[in-house]
Amino acid sequence: MNILIIGTSIPGKISFLNFTKKHIDAIKKIIPKAKVTVSNDDELINKILPEIEIIIYSPAQHPLKISFDMLPNLKWVQLTSAGANLVAQQLAKTPILLTNASGVHPIPISEHVLAFMLMFSRGIHDSYRAQIEEKSWMRDLAGENVFELAGEIAGIVGYGKIGSRVAHLANAVGMTVVALEHDKKIKDKFIDKSYKNVSELLKVSRFVIDCLPLAPATEGYFDLKKFKQMRSDSYFINIGRGGTVVEKDLIKALKDETIKGAALDVFEVEPLPQSSPLWKMKNVIITPHISGRTPKYTDRVIEIFCENLKAYLSKKPMPTLVDKARGY
Repeated sequence: MNILIIGTSIPGKISFLNFTKKHIDAIKKIIPKAKVTVSNDDELINKILPEIEIIIYSPAQHPLKISFDMLPNLKWVQLTSAGANLVAQQLAKTPILLTNASGVHPIPISEHVLAFMLMFSRGIHDSYRAQIEEKSWMRDLAGENVFELAGEIAGIVGYGKIGSRVAHLANAVGMTVVALEHDKKIKDKFIDKSYKNVSELLKVSRFVIDCLPLAPATEGYFDLKKFKQMRSDSYFINIGRGGTVVEKDLIKALKDETIKGAALDVFEVEPLPQSSPLWKMKNVIITPHISGRTPKYTDRVIEIFCENLKAYLSKKPMPTLVDKARGY
């Protein structure tokens, strides 16, 4: 079996994926005779691709320069990300299996969400702006805007592994947690209530947390109509996908004070253009698509891959198999 792991080192940038001997050893513990190649050299990759049965890679970090249907021996693509919609489209008409890294992100992303909520509730975003822009004490003003997370309602839209971990942390600080149902009723001890209708969730939540994947059914899901259904003192948090939000509608909702504020880690266009009004809005917190970053990222990717590999070899359902028609 030939396995190719495409490295993600980019000159001048820090890579959060760093495959080492311990990761190769973990794979070979399952299948000792496997030939595992780790490379980010395009010339070598293109030379060995026709022989490869399994590819592990990040299309965002290192897009392949060859069509999948030109690879006769390729049986399976393992992504190092949870988002799979673009590769799912590329593989839609092929028998090639596609798995993602669902499960790699819940801990770092949920902590990122908690940080966003704490910044808003404690007025830290205002104090930080005063620190760097005005060197102003602003104690009275900041004191008027603070509140406690305990007793507030966090509403989660897109309830998967990340949503479940967000619920866990929100519950731990005393919040009431509600979630939107998808295919079936949510059974989770950290969820106080689940809704079939998103409007009901939006009108009660102090924080609305977008954990949606990007797929045809979710593209532009959060539009002006939905923002108008939210509480006027509510905050919108997006750590899902930028394409699930109509960004111009969000900007209008923020300008018109339809909602109180937003914390955004993902955007329609990335990097976020300097011309975007979001940069200068004092009720907006921006992070550059880093909520999933963690020094444990590579270890978790390989753990997920190895579980999939065991299932692949025994011809059992793979834990993170992607439905190519749905895109997730």
